Amino acid sequence: MSAGALTALVAERLRDWEDQDEPALRAERTRELEALLAGPDKLEIIAALPAGMMDFAFGLPTFQQWMRAEPRAAADWMSSHPDISEARLLTLLQNWGAKNHDERDAYLVGLPQDAWQQKALAAASNLAMSSDPVAAIALAARMTADGRRTGLLELATVGWAKRDPAAATQWVNQVNDAALQQPLAGSLAVAYAEIDPVLAAQWAIRAVRPGAVLDRTLAEIAGAWAQYEPTAVAEWVARFPAGTGRQMAVGNLMNTWGNRDRVAATAWVRMLPDDGLRSQATTLLAALPDRSVEN
Repeated sequence: MSAGALTALVAERLRDWEDQDEPALRAERTRELEALLAGPDKLEIIAALPAGMMDFAFGLPTFQQWMRAEPRAAADWMSSHPDISEARLLTLLQNWGAKNHDERDAYLVGLPQDAWQQKALAAASNLAMSSDPVAAIALAARMTADGRRTGLLELATVGWAKRDPAAATQWVNQVNDAALQQPLAGSLAVAYAEIDPVLAAQWAIRAVRPGAVLDRTLAEIAGAWAQYEPTAVAEWVARFPAGTGRQMAVGNLMNTWGNRDRVAATAWVRMLPDDGLRSQATTLLAALPDRSVEN
């Protein structure tokens, strides 16, 4: 059977199985698919499949074993097939790191600046985020400047600040790019909010210029603080000037407080002297599910 005909047959089988998924038949169907993809053209056949089906076929035990045995070859293959899902890339990098961390990192360092490098570095940074935020920062910092890099650096900064606030603060203060330094300073404040939300808020107001980043930072602090002192947060938020920042902060407060103690949150809302704030908070509370009905 030609590669084209085999590709069509594999796609047909996958469509049929997707439409009529039978848990009892999954093992048998996996064996059938393994047999269909046992020839030398298996990678070309997978590459010719639609993106979703490609991902399913690449998750077969045969290909999982290949990715573990030859991670560099698998990475090179993925680099020329952008439809491979990020989940598969994460699995490859995770297994490769467990097998030979230095080899994997040398591969990442040697990548030219292109779309594949961005995707690979982002995946590697995500992998390191929870266990080693400093490594996550180092990986993300080598990406070209864009929103995704900034987002990764912000998340890693929060993780680092929770582990070593002094070191994280020192690093953020040394960032020369103001467009990047500001959201990172906001991330520091969000991390500090779990320790001392009052000081975190005060520091954010000093370190972050008024605008969207400060609004988002204060709103996140409000959400973290409301976990254990919603009344104090309510008093704080009520002093915000009307605008996007107050709207976001009240939204986070109501989401937390309203879900935990709707009666207390409602009583606070009814006593608000500010008609605009009271109306906004009332709308937010009304949009929350009624837990008393659920119980």
